[in-house]
Amino acid sequence: MINYAVILAAGLGTRFLPYTKAVPKPMLPIIDTPTLEFIIREALECNIKNIIVVIGHNGNVIKKHFSKNEYLNYRKLSLDILDKIAFSDNVQLEFVVQHILDGTASAILAAKSLIGSHNFLVMNADELFIKVHPYDKPASKQLIDLFDITDANIIGAQRVSKEDASKLGVIVGKSLDDKTTRLQKIIEKPNIIDIKDPLVNLGRYVVKNTIFNYLENVKPNKSGEYALTDALVDCAKFEPVLCYDFMAKRYDIGDKAGFMKANFDLSLSDPIYGDEFRKYALKTLKNK
Repeated sequence: MINYAVILAAGLGTRFLPYTKAVPKPMLPIIDTPTLEFIIREALECNIKNIIVVIGHNGNVIKKHFSKNEYLNYRKLSLDILDKIAFSDNVQLEFVVQHILDGTASAILAAKSLIGSHNFLVMNADELFIKVHPYDKPASKQLIDLFDITDANIIGAQRVSKEDASKLGVIVGKSLDDKTTRLQKIIEKPNIIDIKDPLVNLGRYVVKNTIFNYLENVKPNKSGEYALTDALVDCAKFEPVLCYDFMAKRYDIGDKAGFMKANFDLSLSDPIYGDEFRKYALKTLKNK
């Protein structure tokens, strides 16, 4: 059973400057809701109660968002707004600071004392996963269910176009079935002509507590960063690490185009403004 989640939200967000000069990238809004809230809601849908958010130098903005605002007159707010604010006021989070931004391995190690001896879910705040169908399980829950069956470290993965795969980490391993691959190695940003199976690792992982042994000893990559994925490749030499092709619509919200697509798609499905926005988008595209 997974009762802990670590959300990696400490990046500088340089691709979103000047906005991120003062405001952390996870506070970028999808319509009116910070992207980080979507990630936290996904963890809560998995019945995870212990959520640790790894923040950076300007993380106080995140802390402030998830605390009660004494200056708001709650009595004058609409029920819709009150419902949204109630979530951010009442969700229970713990925060740790990643002082040196040198990779995901270091970010997770910053949370080690809070995780203790527990196995846990790792969530990259740069990647948003939306259910394809309302009845689908959240992306993270699909990985947790496989973990509960196999007791193996799990990497969230999807098959993408070869063009997209050449910009990401391509998984190489032994196929166990049409959804599951046993990890052998991950090739970062390979040449497109060298890609046989465009299965890539994405921003959700379920890991055993023993991963800390590998995180503490992982070598820096070509960018000088210490990466969780490299630690998992090291781990795969001694115990199973499974890559699971889960179902969900992915948005790379650390990228401007991905962030814009997320806002566009979720605006279309907004229960209040969706119809109005759809008419506007169709009219604008027709005129263009």
